[in-house]
Amino acid sequence: MVHPQQALRRRLAVPAVLVFALVAAVGCSGDDDAATSGSSSTQDSAATSAIKADVVLSTDGKVVATVDERFQSYNIEMVEVTGGEFWRPYDAGDGKVARPPIDLSSERLRNLARALGPAYIRISGSWANSTYFDPSGTAGETPPAGFGGVLTGDQWIGVGEFARAVHGEVTTSFASNDAVRDAAGAWQGDQARALLEFSKGHDVPLVAAELFNEPGLPVGMPAGYDGAAYGRDVKTFLGVVDDVMPNLRIVAPGATADVVPLVISPSITGEALADGAKPRIDAFSYHFYPNVSERCGSDEGPDVALTSELLSRIDKTKAYYEDLRDRTAPGAPMWLTETAQAACGGDRWAATYRDVIRYVDTLGRLSTGDGDVVFHNTLAASDYGLLDEDGLVPRPDYWAAVLWSRLMGPQVLASSSTGSVEDLTVYAHCRAGDEDGATYAVVNASTDQTRTVATASRTAEVYRLTSGDLDSATVQLNGDELVADDDGTLPDMKAEQVDGTVEVPPASVAFVVDPVATGCS
Repeated sequence: MVHPQQALRRRLAVPAVLVFALVAAVGCSGDDDAATSGSSSTQDSAATSAIKADVVLSTDGKVVATVDERFQSYNIEMVEVTGGEFWRPYDAGDGKVARPPIDLSSERLRNLARALGPAYIRISGSWANSTYFDPSGTAGETPPAGFGGVLTGDQWIGVGEFARAVHGEVTTSFASNDAVRDAAGAWQGDQARALLEFSKGHDVPLVAAELFNEPGLPVGMPAGYDGAAYGRDVKTFLGVVDDVMPNLRIVAPGATADVVPLVISPSITGEALADGAKPRIDAFSYHFYPNVSERCGSDEGPDVALTSELLSRIDKTKAYYEDLRDRTAPGAPMWLTETAQAACGGDRWAATYRDVIRYVDTLGRLSTGDGDVVFHNTLAASDYGLLDEDGLVPRPDYWAAVLWSRLMGPQVLASSSTGSVEDLTVYAHCRAGDEDGATYAVVNASTDQTRTVATASRTAEVYRLTSGDLDSATVQLNGDELVADDDGTLPDMKAEQVDGTVEVPPASVAFVVDPVATGCS
């Protein structure tokens, strides 16, 4: 199937241009003609043409997709909850470091996370494939033979309390290794049953689950595991779910690295996994990282961060898995259940302002389908966390995430914007909340060119993210540095009122609200 977005891109000679339809003028269905008409100007009035700006922002009011209200979600790794070894921050040395369990009762953490809500909170990751659930266990105890860690009942209750406090809902996955299998290698559902029953009994808002984390990779999976074995295990899992928690959303198959390679090649293709999960897929899941970090052998440096080539790496992966979805679970939303700047804990620039361009641009490229969700890895661990784990200091990506949550509603709009500028992309949504108008996320990836935009109404509320140094750990909103209070309360994040042209400096993101845009009331 040719996605209308792909058809449009083949007609555009200039990479990373703005006709909005580069990424965001994509409907849930349609043909090439519809894609083309959505990207061309339909407002040739004298008033619009008289506006002096590189790009005039406007929409025809057509909603082309409605993403999940929890579209922007995040991971808290299972090993963060249980305690154990995870990627060490670069400034703390190489490799991994043993960590105590994350304090999910922290007022500061809860206030910072609440500003991102509503969100799904995914408790999973590679370590989940070998974690033993012990309702009566004690934190830090030695796991049973064959397991790498223990999740206690109190820790899981803490996950539920955290989720409720931050307007979150929980999704997870289950152990997959030899320790939960019989002599023939068949997965046994006892551990999954225990966690589901405990969640019901203790008001943990568990609403969705993947069977395993990345079942196509040989991490925590039995030797020789294949698509047929996965399909057999899926049927066992569905029997447990039907018996204990039939309303649980099944997220599958959790495929990865079929298009952009990682350090470890898949031992089971995404196609085989999708076929195995076919009996029930409520949301089609996959993982994507644009590259791996230097920890895992990458020699790509920070100069690649703002290039159109890196920013567009998600497109082929997204198209590949959408095609698998269309063949195995037509109509299911796409859930990217793990993504960040780089696999293996992030590169050195993941924690800096340099990554803001990728963060916002990726959200824009992915907000194209009904019910879609994106999970950032992680909330507060290693260099790709939205928060620095030491002191829970918000990183630049965190502030971009807050603005997206506050300003970009779930309704995605078609665009009738005019103008085309290299390295400038724009994504349009109805304004978040009950307020009228549309919000445009304007991403300027050029490192040396200031661009100008203006709304068709000539009025705008502007939230401009900049930094004097791409490698800075700080970010400014309309010229003022953003800093959270000691308890995690955020500062006032006020708009700049603009009549006329909005300047978008090099390497910056501007959220531009047109309060009188039609179609979103």
